[in-house]
Amino acid sequence: MAISLAESLHLGILDILTRKVRSAVTVIGIVLGVMCIMVVLAIVNGMNKTTMEWMSQRGGLSKVEVRPNWGYDFSKGGDPSLSLREIRLIRELVPQATAFNPQVSLPEAEMQVGDSGYVCPVFGVYPDMLKVEEWKIAKGRFINEFDISNHNNVVVLGSTVAKELFSSRDPLGRYVSWGGHRFMVIGVLGERYMKNQGGGETFGENGLEYLNRRAFLPLSTVISKINPKLRISSLELQAASPEKAKEMRKQVEEIILNLKQGKALFRVDSAQEQMDMMRKNSMIFTSIFILIAVISLLVGGIVIMNIMLASVKERTREIGVRIAVGARRRDIVIQFLVQTVLITALGGVVGILLGYAILDLVGGYLKLEVVASVRMIWTALLVSIGVGLLFGIMPAVRAGRLDPIEALREE
Repeated sequence: MAISLAESLHLGILDILTRKVRSAVTVIGIVLGVMCIMVVLAIVNGMNKTTMEWMSQRGGLSKVEVRPNWGYDFSKGGDPSLSLREIRLIRELVPQATAFNPQVSLPEAEMQVGDSGYVCPVFGVYPDMLKVEEWKIAKGRFINEFDISNHNNVVVLGSTVAKELFSSRDPLGRYVSWGGHRFMVIGVLGERYMKNQGGGETFGENGLEYLNRRAFLPLSTVISKINPKLRISSLELQAASPEKAKEMRKQVEEIILNLKQGKALFRVDSAQEQMDMMRKNSMIFTSIFILIAVISLLVGGIVIMNIMLASVKERTREIGVRIAVGARRRDIVIQFLVQTVLITALGGVVGILLGYAILDLVGGYLKLEVVASVRMIWTALLVSIGVGLLFGIMPAVRAGRLDPIEALREE
């Protein structure tokens, strides 16, 4: 008499309901393991989402940045800066760049309007800064080519700088004093905002507030009128696509190495490659915690295997009777395998529910955004079922191999 799959499921459910305490103890390891998997995947999803948001707020994945290489041994000689001639040469040799922004950073100093003052960092930039940073103007306009060619005394303020200096007044057309020079305000940048992650409280809840506290001048004005000795230490470019950004990064790196006689005075990074590196790091982080969860699952699986072996021992006579009345050995194997999978699937469902329930608590404690997804729910459930199949095979096969005559003699 063959045992159908439906009957095997029915018998498995009856056994779980009959032995409630044992079944509950059996699935604890599975519950903990699956819960860990849920929480870890949610944290990683949240970190990836935050990283993508930060990248998009800082110019997207098509951005290439040139910065001084502070890992270089400058005792060997070399100056990590670029002249205007070198900047023009790079621009000519990289015509595929859709945006090009060399910039200089000036020391923080107080910017004044009458009796009001606000200390902020000031940068000398090109008009393409808006494109590279994908920033929008809230009022007025940004620096243009006319300002660059005429070395105009104009300034564009970050949103926080404008509020601190002018409060609710319109700053456009007004003058500010900075470093002994007067500049006319021609624009105010839109506020940049991204919710802070990981508990950083330097600028409150806004992780991009440091950008709102900046002011921008024409690069030519900075070099010709404020400090002629200043040289350009950073450069931002934008490619047509993230894939082309990788190619452009290599080209820019070669050009700068040639300009600096082979000395690695600068780091050239593409946002796409930075993103790839972050993903690799998150994979390492995920692997470590998944390993911890797998250990819990393995412990739970071993417990389940031992309990199922004990169950086979307890039901030896029942197995003998079933074989004697016509049950095939594979039916016995399937019956016990189904029961093991039911137990682990039940543990998986409970682990998923508990994991989902504590996500907000975990996110609040770590001050990180956690993101649940359907994919991770299916992953956790399939892992728990896989544990049942893996550790249920030995007890099921042992039950199927029982000699019916010896089994019927079992008391």
